[in-house]
Amino acid sequence: MNIYFRAFVLISLITLAASCKKDDDTTVRLRDYTEQYATEKVNIEEYLHTHYIASVDANFNVVIDTLTDAGTQTSIWDQQDYPLQSKEVQSLEESNTPLYTVYYLMLTQGSGDQPTRADNVVVSYRGTLLDGTQFDYNPFPSSAMSLATTIEGWQEIMPLFKGGEYIDVPGSPDPASFQNYGAGVMFLPSGLAYYNTSPSTLVGSYASMIFSFKLYSVEYLDTDGDGILNRYETDGVTDIAHYDTDGDGTPNYRDIDDDGDGYLTAAEIQIPGTGVGNNNPIRYYDFDDIPTCESGIKRHLDASCHQ
Repeated sequence: MNIYFRAFVLISLITLAASCKKDDDTTVRLRDYTEQYATEKVNIEEYLHTHYIASVDANFNVVIDTLTDAGTQTSIWDQQDYPLQSKEVQSLEESNTPLYTVYYLMLTQGSGDQPTRADNVVVSYRGTLLDGTQFDYNPFPSSAMSLATTIEGWQEIMPLFKGGEYIDVPGSPDPASFQNYGAGVMFLPSGLAYYNTSPSTLVGSYASMIFSFKLYSVEYLDTDGDGILNRYETDGVTDIAHYDTDGDGTPNYRDIDDDGDGYLTAAEIQIPGTGVGNNNPIRYYDFDDIPTCESGIKRHLDASCHQ
């Protein structure tokens, strides 16, 4: 199994089956999330004050080093070439209660498609610990993987970036490549990574992590198969994980009846007259063309309006 799939199989197991792994030999006693984050936040911010961006090349490969000369080097915290940004994040796990501040650098946002936490992405990355130990590295991803199976920090930060453009010139001796892709660095507390689980012998429990990455491309998915891509299962502002029209506890992107009216979303967005008779397959409205009700709300989101 190559490093790409080995790393993300581990990540998938952690995010989707954490309750099963807590009993195995790779876990340690579960600490209080709030107390643990308080310690890690100090450590991460100290790192940002004591390290600087040594270089960023034309392909957005970034080198971070320890600050040794305040006269010629500017800390990550203070430099303005790639201003340090942050996002407030609440874990989707109920017991994980702190409001996390996740710091990240946007080397370039990218110009292509922007993923949701439930889409597929092609990403190259390098994972290191605060002490500089490299624990994972995948510079040449061979296929797309599901962002939904990664650690929460990835699901929160990666959708802030965009993919690039695939370039393959017919007849050219040069290999296919991507351009104008997103690239950045994220600094993750363990509560949004592996927490009390150790993914490898190089990583201890409760380890803060740094990931530099490049987002090459995005594949949009329809998780619940209702005919609406995950990217549209929101109001354009709210994260899809928190957008729940009927308030039934299941976000729209995983709900086959978004407005809870007893009519499947797929049936409500089906184009009338399709799917009847021979050689007449079911067809669905494009999202922008889904009819609205008198309320001005699209049919599949208004419980008082349906076919």
